[in-house]
Amino acid sequence: MTESIGFTPAWQTASLVSMPTLDLGELHVWWLPLELTEAQQTAAKTLLSDIQRDRYLRRQGADAQHAYLAGRYYLLTLLGAYTGIEAHAVQLSYTRLNKPYLSNRHNDLHFNFTDTRDIKRRHGVFAFSRQHAVGIDIENTNRRNNFQAIAQSRFTAPELEYVNSNGSFCVRRFLAIWTRKEAFGKATGKGINFKMNEQDLCSGDHPELLFFGPDDRAWRQYQLALSDTLIASVVHETHEPLAIKAFNALEM
Repeated sequence: MTESIGFTPAWQTASLVSMPTLDLGELHVWWLPLELTEAQQTAAKTLLSDIQRDRYLRRQGADAQHAYLAGRYYLLTLLGAYTGIEAHAVQLSYTRLNKPYLSNRHNDLHFNFTDTRDIKRRHGVFAFSRQHAVGIDIENTNRRNNFQAIAQSRFTAPELEYVNSNGSFCVRRFLAIWTRKEAFGKATGKGINFKMNEQDLCSGDHPELLFFGPDDRAWRQYQLALSDTLIASVVHETHEPLAIKAFNALEM
């Protein structure tokens, strides 16, 4: 039996025609397959900036290029819908550490994007919030890597105890902690460039965690159980809970 970590949101279908309003105090999470029709691919290429087009062309292989293109297509489409402007008019700027943000007047909208691949398809997960920095990360539990070595160098003592608490190293628990650290790094804009082994994000199997960052800013983390093989975390600024609305289908 697969160990359950995190909570499963109440997924909804949304439409660009009747786009859900993102209110202050809400967190919107989108889980979408990174697949495009030929017509959508053509439209997506017209949305790319010079920087994005260069990154698209640098991707190795058709699958990686398609995933990149689909991710940017849905991100720009959703940003356009939330800001009330055309997707092609959405302009992104990047911080020194490559965190994207809106470069136009809609600077109260915070967002983040992550993707992964399982056996069947590529998945993209997007997070949006008003006034609060947000980060999100997703991992596939079938992924293989030297997780134990990573944990030894990047995890705190309580986190190491948690991933080894059943007498053997648990990959699912490792990825739960890892997605929290990745999501926190994305929310702060530092990525993995922070002292992970000094930032304890262990909450056991509890799906929510309140914590403070190195600069004493308050953060709240939610663990999301998407499927038997996909696990994700989303982190937002402030200890106050944001009402999560989750969407897994977008009618264009």
